[in-house]
Amino acid sequence: MNPDEKNHRRAIDVIAAYGAEQSAWPEAERAATLDALQSSHEVRQILREEASLDSLLQQSARVATLNATQVAQQIARGLSQQLTLSQRLGRGLEVVAESLSSDFWKPTLAASLTLSAGIAVGSTVYEPVEDWSQAEQYSFTVVGEE
Repeated sequence: MNPDEKNHRRAIDVIAAYGAEQSAWPEAERAATLDALQSSHEVRQILREEASLDSLLQQSARVATLNATQVAQQIARGLSQQLTLSQRLGRGLEVVAESLSSDFWKPTLAASLTLSAGIAVGSTVYEPVEDWSQAEQYSFTVVGEE
């Protein structure tokens, strides 16, 4: 293989590897590749083909964009809307825990405890000291004597 053929093969390899854009070629290979382009019709043909391929690749390049709201909506649509028993119980416990963490229940609890204690003490301590079974007869007797 003579040096010109070797130079042409190397130029073809550089064009195939780096594309048709001369600025993408390695600095050390650029001068030899340009010389091969001037002296060989085959290398120029390959350069045109690579330029066409580069153009197609540039046109087909797309930048992926994601819209977070749309992605979240798609995920939400895909999920089952039916809650399991454990999820329902968990949510119920969360509601109870939130209501207990606020301060509105404290006065209600204090009043209900006071009332409950009063009823309990009153019902256990109360003992009638008189026999009221005859009270009805007594009231009729007092009314009848007049």
